[in-house]
Amino acid sequence: MDRRRLIAALGAVPIALALGGAKKEPKRKDPPEPRASRRRKGAKPPAKHVDVAVVGAGAIGAWTAWHLVRAGLSVRLFDAYGAGNGRAASNLPSMMLDPVQGGDALYAALVDDSRDAWERLSDSASLPILTPCEAVTALAATDAVADSRGADRTTGERLRGRFTQIAWRPEEAVLHAAKGAMIAGRRGVLETILDAQIECEDIVMPAPLRDKKQGLYRLPDGGTAQNLVYATGAWLTELFPQILTPARLSAVRQQVFHFGPGQGDTQFRPPAMPAFVDRAYGFNLLPDVEGVGVRVWKSAPDASVDPDSFDRRADIDAGARALADARQWIAARLPRLADAPVVASAAAHDCRTSTGDLLLDRLPGQDRVWVVGGAAGRAFALAPAIGARVAAHVQDAARPIEPRWALARLTGV
Repeated sequence: MDRRRLIAALGAVPIALALGGAKKEPKRKDPPEPRASRRRKGAKPPAKHVDVAVVGAGAIGAWTAWHLVRAGLSVRLFDAYGAGNGRAASNLPSMMLDPVQGGDALYAALVDDSRDAWERLSDSASLPILTPCEAVTALAATDAVADSRGADRTTGERLRGRFTQIAWRPEEAVLHAAKGAMIAGRRGVLETILDAQIECEDIVMPAPLRDKKQGLYRLPDGGTAQNLVYATGAWLTELFPQILTPARLSAVRQQVFHFGPGQGDTQFRPPAMPAFVDRAYGFNLLPDVEGVGVRVWKSAPDASVDPDSFDRRADIDAGARALADARQWIAARLPRLADAPVVASAAAHDCRTSTGDLLLDRLPGQDRVWVVGGAAGRAFALAPAIGARVAAHVQDAARPIEPRWALARLTGV
């Protein structure tokens, strides 16, 4: 090889090496597709005469209407304050979908269908409705909770390395569920109604007024309905005071606090942080989503309240005591948040029956009027499955009532 060819060959070596190196570079991944949002059709104009009028546009009322529409029935939806209003129990930013359900098989059986429904709704919404997160339940020493479907029994010692934010007692019994979730509150209700393609009418609906000649129920604007569903929660006592007294069903208040982690601190967000039900000390926790902070509240309510008039701000006296208790629990269970500021607080209410169960039954003497409410705070997350039950009863009068949800269990009659 002459000198000129040798220089040319040597000059080609770096180019060849560069090309070879370029081939070994990992292929860049395409950026993730933006969240798909389904363009929904607008609500249909409400008919004056319908198969079913649903009263109460909270989670249960919204999902009941959704299932009835899917079954081909005509529906009108009423709420005196509007859908997802500020007085509603469903107005909080997020709710817990706990697969364990305190070890209660009746409610645990409703989890899968409800989660699937919320997930389908979330996939079609502009903003997510369902946020997956793991869920852990620390059992009290006196708990006789059986192993729950969808959850594994373990110990604090085994979870210490998995969830380092939580101060575990080595010997404590824990139920760990991989498929827990957080459900957006008001946004979830509004999206359910939008997906049903109906419109919530801000009308005060009185107790049933039956037109015996037509065999129909009169509506406030002169329309009629074949069936009525009162999914009004704690307001059932206002509509039916002779049957549902405050001793049988009431609104109970809880003080809710959101503690703010530090800048850039993601250890208290899903998937790193689970939802936490601490039965041993009587507190609940939801991880931080959408920057609202870690939400903490005591399992036991602090007072019975009037859902129309009670102040939704954290109570000055009761709130101070509740905050002190919450901080004490945080310091013991989540020491890294011991000095975290409260970024939001509120007084909220649950609708509870004297038995702690859901109420789902016919109104006495009214075969086509249904009342539903209660369930001590678990009703929101399970609303898709509960709404399906209500819709099934409306369509099939012979369908048996769940004994634990029967009105007779509250009244003793």
